[in-house]
Amino acid sequence: MEAKYVVQAVLRHKTLVAAIIIVTLGAAGVGLWLAPKTYNSAATLSVAAAPGSTAQIEDLDALRSSVGELANSQDVVAQVSERLDGARSPGELRDSISGKWVQGTVLVEISVSDSDAKMAAKIANTVAEVLPLYDLSEGGLVFTTSNPAQTPTTFSSPSLLLAAGVSVALALLLSVCGALLRERRTVGLGDAADVEHLVDAPVLGTLASPKDPTTLPALYPGTAAADVFRHLRIRLEAEASADPVSLLVVAGVVGGEVSVWLGANLAVSLANVHRRVLLVDGRVGGQESSPIAAPGTLGLYDVLTGADLGDALSPGPVDNLTVLPAGDWGGESAESLLETRFAKVMIQATERFDIVVVLAPSLSACEDARIMAAGGSLVLAIPERGVTRSALRRHVEDIRAVGVRLLGVTVIGKRADRLLRS
Repeated sequence: MEAKYVVQAVLRHKTLVAAIIIVTLGAAGVGLWLAPKTYNSAATLSVAAAPGSTAQIEDLDALRSSVGELANSQDVVAQVSERLDGARSPGELRDSISGKWVQGTVLVEISVSDSDAKMAAKIANTVAEVLPLYDLSEGGLVFTTSNPAQTPTTFSSPSLLLAAGVSVALALLLSVCGALLRERRTVGLGDAADVEHLVDAPVLGTLASPKDPTTLPALYPGTAAADVFRHLRIRLEAEASADPVSLLVVAGVVGGEVSVWLGANLAVSLANVHRRVLLVDGRVGGQESSPIAAPGTLGLYDVLTGADLGDALSPGPVDNLTVLPAGDWGGESAESLLETRFAKVMIQATERFDIVVVLAPSLSACEDARIMAAGGSLVLAIPERGVTRSALRRHVEDIRAVGVRLLGVTVIGKRADRLLRS
């Protein structure tokens, strides 16, 4: 996954990212507060040579090392437990006490870990009191508690620094994962260049989602609403100038009436400039949306099953526009009819018309749009929200895998002529 894509996802969903970070850090703080704590305390015992002692330095250092090792010996911890009135058992004390000689000095450090801060200091000081009773030098050493253990003001485990680092890392990881998951659930489109990079096809235009998808604003040339489709037609013709298009399939990525509204208005706009246009309702069997002709009217189904194309044509709402409705679908398999007969019917249609515009079911509903566009071109209607980026890439890959020409895409958003960032 590209770093740029991750950064864009985080920026698009920064509110979600901030919420995840706050919740994660809050939960980590509560967990840290509730977690069992361990407190460390240490007492320092000075072990010096007794006055008049003739012992060698090496021997004294060996004795100091032995004193450190005695700190958690069985006899010492038993004595300490007794002095603590059994508040800690000898077994607990052996695990919590450690002693060591600080090399190069006369000091022996006694360290204690305990769940109670005051008890940790008390145990360390008690060990310092008991150790002189087990003098291995037989009076050759003098024991003095140079630094009594103090009650620790903060716990040593869990580590605050480590916990903070892990919490921050976890919060960042979860926030990025949350942003990517949200990104997979909804496409947050950036500018036109971002969309074109995503689908590897030109953006023909950005249209505002219609309040009523049954309207045909292209019927009224000169109006602002009709100009939107005029500009879309001009972009479409420019893209097809090097390789003219006679069969144009219009489909949405997801279901709904928007792609029908787009295709029908585009057909009207083409007819307004004196192109002979056939508008075909390819939504077989009425599986998506409502048909564009009354029930009982001959249509695409009848032509695919043997009827004459001319008998199924109906005049459109403007000159130069003819309509081939879907027809009443019977028992024949739609997939079989489209795969075996649709291309032949479209050849007949393109011989009679300058351009054939087919309204196809959405890519998410079935494979019909890709079948219908074989040998022609496809225009996709992409919602600004509501489809994952990975799903969109997969649809585009499937389109190109069967050799269909993706002429361009139209983004359907909240406003026309711009792409909104999330």
